[in-house]
Amino acid sequence: MRFKLKGCAIILAAAATALFALGGCNAGGRSADIQPHLIAAGDDAPVRPIDSFETEALPDIDGELTDAQYRARVDDLYLTVTAGKKPIFVDDDPVKPVYDAAVELLDRYVLNKWHDGGDGAVNIVHALHDWLVCNVDYDFALYSDYQAGNTDVADSPSFNIDGVLLGRTAVCDGLSRAMSFLCAMEGVDSIRVTGAHSGVPHAWNKVKIDGKWYNVDVTADAANYTADGGGLSKQLSHGYFLLSDETMRSRVGAHSGFDVTEFPAYEDYDYYADKMTDIGGASHMLTLRSQAELNAVFADIGASKRAVGKIEFKLDFAGKSNVNGGDMYAAELAEAYGKAKKPDFVFDIDKAQKPYFQYPNGVYLVLVYK
Repeated sequence: MRFKLKGCAIILAAAATALFALGGCNAGGRSADIQPHLIAAGDDAPVRPIDSFETEALPDIDGELTDAQYRARVDDLYLTVTAGKKPIFVDDDPVKPVYDAAVELLDRYVLNKWHDGGDGAVNIVHALHDWLVCNVDYDFALYSDYQAGNTDVADSPSFNIDGVLLGRTAVCDGLSRAMSFLCAMEGVDSIRVTGAHSGVPHAWNKVKIDGKWYNVDVTADAANYTADGGGLSKQLSHGYFLLSDETMRSRVGAHSGFDVTEFPAYEDYDYYADKMTDIGGASHMLTLRSQAELNAVFADIGASKRAVGKIEFKLDFAGKSNVNGGDMYAAELAEAYGKAKKPDFVFDIDKAQKPYFQYPNGVYLVLVYK
């Protein structure tokens, strides 16, 4: 199978041992599609930190709003919440459905116990990251208009939280605003970061966990691709989940042009540490430290009765350096991929057909079966 990786665009072009779910965001595939914490039952009496915040009334409304006035009111809602206030709405407020959708999302996917410290902030940010990747489509049509020279697109909801929470379609501006908005409702410090990715204007986030700031790029963690001219597919990754400023800038096609002086992120959070996966009854660590370990993963994928749509892992072989300077593991991945039985994707290094996405620090998301 031939496939094409889609860049994420506009503005971008493109803990304890845990069992890690295989699969991505494409329900209807042959593999499990959602991370374990996203299919947990919600609380009977959800607790939202924003309910204890100081309140602030949104401005009064005089008559029906124009499109521009509605957009301004969405901005008012966003600024109120991200300033740490709970909004008070007028009767029949047209932006209240945006807020209600956020509350419904948090009630479903963020558990009360996560507010008690420990790994709570990590779990909250993780859940929001995965929900945004899996449930919000990138607005490629808007990006195409932008590329065609139509820059008169600023009023699109894809740039703001209503595009995410009501329309489930956005570009990086909307996704980064939604992350800050939802984090603020949960009492997690988060800011939007603006800069560039691969030279294209872009926006992402920084979040504060246990007193330390980290970068999170929801847009870049949505692995979009097409196969054999078919429709767009998407997989979830965590390659840009909780990274340092240095790592963000070091990867080929790196993030750039952002300020690191006010909220510096000094270190990476190792998302893959101690995580394991089960493939056909065989357990594997998801930080792989040798060719033998990597080969064993794909051999078990090939032997498994359950087709594995994708697998995500971190490679950390002895002697490998500068893994952010190029594709340092292409040959090793090619050898291992040959252990899978009749995969749906072509892997041919000579023809530059590589069925994987490469992320910083040796992280890979490899496509195996449709």
